[in-house]
Amino acid sequence: MGTYYVTKVRKQAVASKDGAYHEHIVGVVTNLDIFYTNKEVSDSIDAGHDWYTAVDKEPRAKIKKLRFCSGSGCLHSPYLTTNPDHTTRNNLENLPRG
Repeated sequence: MGTYYVTKVRKQAVASKDGAYHEHIVGVVTNLDIFYTNKEVSDSIDAGHDWYTAVDKEPRAKIKKLRFCSGSGCLHSPYLTTNPDHTTRNNLENLPRG
């Protein structure tokens, strides 16, 4: 099984069912500067591979998939996230854009 380290994200503004706009991660960029869509990451996780954020001087946060965005009325899928820990710097949502 492979292990991947994410250093950047790509985001896009999307509308919820209620018409409100917010941003979603639509893909990630690894430490090897390779772009993967959310679907590719989700499929890779299903295949048993591990995905982590990689931020200097911070612990790695494991990336997990959710079926849908947790936003009210939002059907964005698949949705990628990380579990919160003692820092927000390693959260997937807080990585720089790339």
